[in-house]
Amino acid sequence: MLKVVVISQVNDTKFWQDTFSNVWEGQFEISHQNTHQINKETDLVILDFSNDQTNAIDVLTDVSQNLVGKHFLIVSDKKDADLAIEAIRLTAMGFLVRPFKRFELISCLDRLNTAPAGHINSKRKARIITITSYKGGTGVSTTTANLGYTLSQIYQKKTLVIDAAGFSNHVTVLLNAIPKCTLADLCKQGKNLDEGYLSNAVSPIGKNLGIIGGLTKTSDFSDITTEGLEHLMEIAGEAYDYILVDTSTHLLDEISMFFIQKANDLLLLTTFDLLAIRDNRFYIQTLKELGVLEHRIKPIINRQDWYIGSIEPQLIQKQINHTIFHSLPNDWNLCVEATNYGRPVIEVSPNSQLATSFKILAGKITKTDIPEQSGSSNQQPDTLQAEDRKEKKKSILNWF
Repeated sequence: MLKVVVISQVNDTKFWQDTFSNVWEGQFEISHQNTHQINKETDLVILDFSNDQTNAIDVLTDVSQNLVGKHFLIVSDKKDADLAIEAIRLTAMGFLVRPFKRFELISCLDRLNTAPAGHINSKRKARIITITSYKGGTGVSTTTANLGYTLSQIYQKKTLVIDAAGFSNHVTVLLNAIPKCTLADLCKQGKNLDEGYLSNAVSPIGKNLGIIGGLTKTSDFSDITTEGLEHLMEIAGEAYDYILVDTSTHLLDEISMFFIQKANDLLLLTTFDLLAIRDNRFYIQTLKELGVLEHRIKPIINRQDWYIGSIEPQLIQKQINHTIFHSLPNDWNLCVEATNYGRPVIEVSPNSQLATSFKILAGKITKTDIPEQSGSSNQQPDTLQAEDRKEKKKSILNWF
């Protein structure tokens, strides 16, 4: 008996029973579920995204590890090229668009006896988050540092931050870290780089956060190769849950473009003014022309402030023709204070709107709620103690 599980938000069991009656000669059993846990005895998994308002590619990425060793088929009611490409990458038996023809489903089912079951890598595979912008001064490094710290300390995710923003090394300054190795140093190792070497080369920040420093001299450019970066990401991808990359604002920069193309999520920082909207529209269109999949581009409005003439988000979405992924409130004084003391915002002022917004952003990335912290949030100090400020200020100045 062929055991088929249909995973969808809408229970369409009758449709699939009628459909299989016309294409399958033997006995079969159709069951429906809206969860992603798959029974070991299942012969075929059908992921049906028809009439589903969620992001199909995000869902497919999340459920991919449950498809290891399974034959699976992707179905949608839209001709979604990005979804089809992702289905091929994950070794699906086929991609069907409803209403599909009888022979199309028969062709897919013929592969049950010939196609290998899903062989998705069961090792840890880090999600790559590249943070970028069309110009400097939009808060890319600040967002990278604070999002990385939030993922590692609040969400307890093993996180690696790579400073690929040229010679600025802003992330290391923001987190008061002196990098052991730079991106160029690791690329020079080539195939000799393994997980043990990477672990020793990364500068630890707290429990789950590590940093790779940026360039320090012009000769570093010649040491960075595509092959070196590919190998680094392969090794790091098996060692971390999330890899955050701080990039420069030069779109045609080879290093930045590498990480943009590699990103699972491309966080595009912008501000809330008319010129930024125009530039963002052009930038998003350029990214698409360069082959970046649309669903991976996630605009973030930084320094949102209704009291200084900010434009409504709905108008921005209409103008750039893209959904706003998140907004960060304007708190310039807090950012300056956190920067000067080499501390993340959630340490300097854990109850501030900006700190909360970074926690929400991390929740959107991990697709989970903000974890409960031990003890009441009201008991957390809202600012650094004077002694701690003095010590940290001395430390950050010693970096230079």
